[in-house]
Amino acid sequence: MAVAGGATTAYRCWIQDDFLQVARTTTLRTECTSVEDALLPLGRGEVVTVAGSDMAALRAALSEAGALTR
Repeated sequence: MAVAGGATTAYRCWIQDDFLQVARTTTLRTECTSVEDALLPLGRGEVVTVAGSDMAALRAALSEAGALTR
């Protein structure tokens, strides 16, 4: 998977029962969804992959939108 060092720790994220659910994974950084682009699909119940370095920002954005995070 590591292509020129492009692999990163990431999280598959989805909303279930109004809570953010996450599953750790490794993927290419280019395959990760930005925080801004993740919000709408998450609201539709879709699964998105977000870089580990973006998780704090995602949790903050979801908290502002009213989703509960753990």
